[in-house]
Amino acid sequence: MLTVHAPTATTFTATGEGVLDPELIVARVVEELGGAYQLTVTYPADGPLASKLVVEAIIAAPVPGTTIRQGFRIHEVTTSLDGLLEVTAFHLFYDLAGNFIADTFVVNKTPKAALDQLLRSATTPHRFTATSSDTATRASARVVRMNLAAAIMDQGLDNTFASRWAGELTRDNWHIHHAATRGADRGVVIRDRKNLTGYTSTIDLTSVVTRIVPVGFDGITLPELYVDSPHLNAYAIPHIKVMRYPDIKAIADADNPREDEVPLPQAHALLRQAARAEFTTNHVDTPAASYTVSFVDLASTAEYADLAELETVLLGDTVTVQHADLGVSLSARVVGYEYDPLRQTYISVELGSVAGKFTQITRQITTAQTAAQMAADLAGVALASADGKSTNHYGPKQPAAARLGDTWFRDNGESIEIWIYQVTDTGKPGWVTLATDLNHAQVSAELAEARAEVEAAKTAADDAQAAAIAVGARLTEAETEISQAREAASQAEATAREAEAVAGEAGMKVTGLESSVSQAQHRADTAYETARQVQTSNEARFTELTNADNSLASSLSMMASDLNLRVRSGEIISQINISPETILIAGERIHITGQTSIDNATVTTAMIANAAITDAKIANLSAAKITTGTLAAARIAAGSITSDKLTIADGFIKTAMIANAAITDAKIGSLSASKITTGTLSAARIAAGSITSDKLTIATGFIQTGMIADAAITSAKIGALDAGKITTGVLNASRIGARSITADKLATNAIQVGLAGWTSSIRISPTQIAWYNGSTLEGSITSSGMNFYYGTRFIGRTGQQYKTGNTSVRGISNSLDTQGDYITWSYKKLQSDDSYTTMLTLDPRGKFYGHAGIHLGAELRTHGHSFYTGENRSVVLQDCTLTGKGTFAGWAGSSNLSKVVFHTYDLMIVTNGSFYNMTRLVDRVNDLMTRVNSLILSLNQGWVKNINDAGNGRITWNYFYNTGLSTMSTNLN
Repeated sequence: MLTVHAPTATTFTATGEGVLDPELIVARVVEELGGAYQLTVTYPADGPLASKLVVEAIIAAPVPGTTIRQGFRIHEVTTSLDGLLEVTAFHLFYDLAGNFIADTFVVNKTPKAALDQLLRSATTPHRFTATSSDTATRASARVVRMNLAAAIMDQGLDNTFASRWAGELTRDNWHIHHAATRGADRGVVIRDRKNLTGYTSTIDLTSVVTRIVPVGFDGITLPELYVDSPHLNAYAIPHIKVMRYPDIKAIADADNPREDEVPLPQAHALLRQAARAEFTTNHVDTPAASYTVSFVDLASTAEYADLAELETVLLGDTVTVQHADLGVSLSARVVGYEYDPLRQTYISVELGSVAGKFTQITRQITTAQTAAQMAADLAGVALASADGKSTNHYGPKQPAAARLGDTWFRDNGESIEIWIYQVTDTGKPGWVTLATDLNHAQVSAELAEARAEVEAAKTAADDAQAAAIAVGARLTEAETEISQAREAASQAEATAREAEAVAGEAGMKVTGLESSVSQAQHRADTAYETARQVQTSNEARFTELTNADNSLASSLSMMASDLNLRVRSGEIISQINISPETILIAGERIHITGQTSIDNATVTTAMIANAAITDAKIANLSAAKITTGTLAAARIAAGSITSDKLTIADGFIKTAMIANAAITDAKIGSLSASKITTGTLSAARIAAGSITSDKLTIATGFIQTGMIADAAITSAKIGALDAGKITTGVLNASRIGARSITADKLATNAIQVGLAGWTSSIRISPTQIAWYNGSTLEGSITSSGMNFYYGTRFIGRTGQQYKTGNTSVRGISNSLDTQGDYITWSYKKLQSDDSYTTMLTLDPRGKFYGHAGIHLGAELRTHGHSFYTGENRSVVLQDCTLTGKGTFAGWAGSSNLSKVVFHTYDLMIVTNGSFYNMTRLVDRVNDLMTRVNSLILSLNQGWVKNINDAGNGRITWNYFYNTGLSTMSTNLN
């Protein structure tokens, strides 16, 4: 079933937006091993789902080898003239082709970890995940500015997952699975047929090798020179190839043999063994073959039954093909298929030989040529040492002794750095880096080729020897890495066995713990049952206590401040009050008979009968107890009230009680003036100076002018003065306080009228304030702002302005008129100076400085602020720190990764965070050009084209007389 889904769909278990099968005309799925994976369908343009078949929509279709339908995203829809839609869709994996990796470095990781890092490095989030069944392989790769699909699958590039980790991928919707080899050998065997419709086979002998010339370290060869394949006679001519084994070394110095060197006869035996392994293990003596089987065409043939088994194979499976004419059985793998997802059958299957195809070999040759060109570029460096005047040094440590022109190939992890010993910019000799970040493997090969080119100028034999040494060194490294990988695998296996043993011990401990847990569970169950029984018993006791408490509450109750004890009815009720103030005994319950004594208590008023207290009952009576009534006069004995007993609290002694003239001066303590209501005091009765100003109040009448002495009224004596009373004289200026006359006190136009005839420097009119130098106007303030003049020239204005075309945009403007020359910001350095120092000057006509523009008269400090172009692009003038050099001024781009820095005596260029010395760069380029010119001159003297073995230890070679290249100019000015 094929269904169409929305572009955002992530699962395809349902029918999505509809099923395509009923109207679908043709559907084909094509997949290649490590290559294309796409779906093409043909659908009526007027079909019910035609509107859903749009670019980026997803079609889910069945494919061989899995029960999960795969998603294919539509990339192209074409409408044909006969009303059909031709739809091309690529597997969801190719969504990664639209994603991007800026820069990531995978270092010594397994395939699973490498895929995870690549997927995590994508700039756009996605749903893809990855797994791998290969846990042994480790490799490294630097991926820079590459789409994610290419970074994973492109075998044409050196730094991709497919190139470095090899293996094969299975693409399963949003998941990627990696394996060393995809598929299996299901025992399918077919016979090669000729002239059979629907079946084609291609045999390619390009990669066949039937005679190997093995070459060991330092150019050692076999006495018999070569080793033949068992299939040598199966071909018309021998296919000869030189294969190098630099790890096979013969003892060169019998007195000081090296650890990895063996006697020459043993080295010969190892060379023969290595050559035979190429035939038995790598099958270099079998041709590359490919086969295409079209089941549609074969279906009508009698031979179809012999090939029907191919319909059961899957991509990557191995098939054995018997070739009767060659007398061999070749192993071929399913490398591609065409599949009908509607009928779920193969249309065709393509088989490929395990050996590389011709196209793959061509690609390898092209890659080798590219590497050779890179090596040629480096040959200029190596050539400098060919004349014997300089030395090449190798290793991670700096050479202890060096001469000018020496070259140092410095190991730096997985990279090789090239350093030249020459005079530095300090004037002293030192090591200067020439090339960095070179891949170790590339450098090894390139340097080997470079040395070969150099030595070729001397002798061809030395050239071959140098190349063999280089290859041998690399193979030795590869063997070391393989040994390390095997050792790591052995350690991992040992660790696994230790982990298994620990797991066994842990299992025994777990078994013991399970027994302990079982016992603890039993004890816990017993404790729980006991606790439950105790709880039941406690609950019964609690019920009994509750009943007892309720019974006791009927006899005993606590009150807020009293404790009452009640017993059954019929008994004596006794209430005892805890408080000492009162006895709570109900009166109706007490009957006192006989004589009763009250020792300490009181008899309240209510207990004494009215008039029951007679004179005989009163022993004494305090006068304080007589609070009501009065004593009649008859009750007071004559003469009993003396003067010391007499106090008149309220009321008065009437006038009639005081005899006339009885009150003398001695009897008067004080006399209120208000009591003197008649008569007058004569002047003689008033003491001089006794009437002070605070005692003087003139109720009616006035103090006449004659009563006031001249100048007797001072400011202190005047409380307020009506301005209307000031009728003569004037107020001089000193009598008017500052800011005391406000605008509302001035008459209309009083100032204008007063200044109308003013001819002083500052003149004020109703519309402006102007100032003059004599009779010459120099400036004015009007509604337009502050205007400046020089004689009849209008210099300019400072005032409020608006933007042309938009009057709502307002601001303050310093405007220079056509008759003005410049505007400047300046200051006076010293009080004694008679001129000002300019800081910033606008000189539009160049009359001030001689050149038009804005001129600075002081340092400009930007404080890290940016300078912008007309758009949003900017640069910053800032302090730039160069590691190991110091901090200098420079211009930085908006990303701060590109800079131009001004060193004390040099110019530094910073790009992507790394800085380069321009003087050194120019020197290096000049030096490199000189070396390349030397190389060209040397090559023009004779360039070896090929080397041939002439037998009996002799070799011959052909060479070009001239490369046709000419030297270049080294002038960089």
